[in-house]
Amino acid sequence: MKILITAGGTTEPIDSVRSITNTSTGKLGSLIAEKFDAIPEVTGIYYVCGKKAIIPQVTRAEITYVDTVASLETAIKSILKKYDIDIIIHSMAVSDYRVNKVTSAAVLANSLNTGLKASLSGLPDITEAYMVSLMEASDTILNTDGKIRSDINNLILTMEQTPKIISLFKDMAPNAILTGFKLLDHVSHKELIDTAYGLMEKNKCSFVLANDLKDITAKRHIGYLIDREKNYGTYLTKEAIAEAIVQATVKHLAVIRAI
Repeated sequence: MKILITAGGTTEPIDSVRSITNTSTGKLGSLIAEKFDAIPEVTGIYYVCGKKAIIPQVTRAEITYVDTVASLETAIKSILKKYDIDIIIHSMAVSDYRVNKVTSAAVLANSLNTGLKASLSGLPDITEAYMVSLMEASDTILNTDGKIRSDINNLILTMEQTPKIISLFKDMAPNAILTGFKLLDHVSHKELIDTAYGLMEKNKCSFVLANDLKDITAKRHIGYLIDREKNYGTYLTKEAIAEAIVQATVKHLAVIRAI
């Protein structure tokens, strides 16, 4: 039985020294890895994590560090091509956006003014493509080492969507038991469960762990492990959540293999 676990968070660069990241520690992912390690039938644990993530205290886990979503995608594809993975636990907090352009209000205003003066037909259509083209002068706010100059005011960042990593798993490992994670912030219980179930259906997950940021503290972590029938169990700590995920996925794999 081979297990793939993603944990921690991704980091997207702004310039050569700054980045955008999230607060995920990878603690839950590390607990899940440790519980899988206690199962004799497990022959491989492939742990893909952010560079600051908590590392599981196991000797047979193969650790792969990533930073950006692009590097995460590369690592996932490499593992899924090399190994026949039975269970996938995608607990990593993956950035939905990455930096596309870095500029300033002054640069943008100057570019817009120049563009309007150059237009022979008067005011051009202010389309998305036109606005993006005006931001090509972003390199004027960077030093030669790729760092944003310290004298820049009113910095502007534009972001573009990153690939949805969870959508890769069933394409590359259609027989794997996939557990996804959904974190929302201060929503109703119904919205949390419905949104998590929607993630499950869209990405062909066997289970989804739904949690709300308001329910996560240093000592408490309420999570709802949802199955394909939209039934769910409620767990109050990271330890209990990790145990539930491991038991549910191993049991589900045994049922499938018995068919």
